[in-house]
Amino acid sequence: MIRVDRELCVGCGGCVDLCPRTAIGFVKDRAHVDCKLCLECKTCVKVCPMKAPQLI
Repeated sequence: MIRVDRELCVGCGGCVDLCPRTAIGFVKDRAHVDCKLCLECKTCVKVCPMKAPQLI
């Protein structure tokens, strides 16, 4: 499961733009992963400069 550490997320949108399943959106200006749509491809983990998305 991938979750976004909201303390690390700066809301840049890089993960949102690159998610192949559009499983990531914004909630209160921070990224949020919809676990039902997420494939756990780790694209968001790889592209985030803040390391906010994390595989748990």
